[in-house]
Amino acid sequence: MNFRSKKNLSRTRRGMVLFEVMMALFIFTMVAFSLVMALNTSMDSAQKRNEIDAAMRGLDNQLTMLHSGRVNPIDKDLDKDSYGIAYHLTVEPENLKDQKGQQLAGMYHVTITAKWKSGREDEDRSIDELIYQP
Repeated sequence: MNFRSKKNLSRTRRGMVLFEVMMALFIFTMVAFSLVMALNTSMDSAQKRNEIDAAMRGLDNQLTMLHSGRVNPIDKDLDKDSYGIAYHLTVEPENLKDQKGQQLAGMYHVTITAKWKSGREDEDRSIDELIYQP
């Protein structure tokens, strides 16, 4: 092997090392990008789950407050809570009959709906319950 062929081999090897480094950086970048996307997705999911959890707790609180007092037919918007969730309450008399076909008095169908904005989307959850007050 003469001096000239060693010089060409050295240049070829340097070019190959540069290519290997560029490929390694590309692969590292793709892996890092994938991890960032996975982290972003999990953070968005956690935030959405927290919003749903806050809405469900709010619905439960509204229902508990309704149980503490006298139930009357109503259809109204309730105040927003500290999370910015708006509630709507609907109480309607329920027309149920007993085994003899007589009307049961004091039965109410209650629907409470929670509405909020999650990013660009409107979200809502509802809870329905039959309440008996003699």
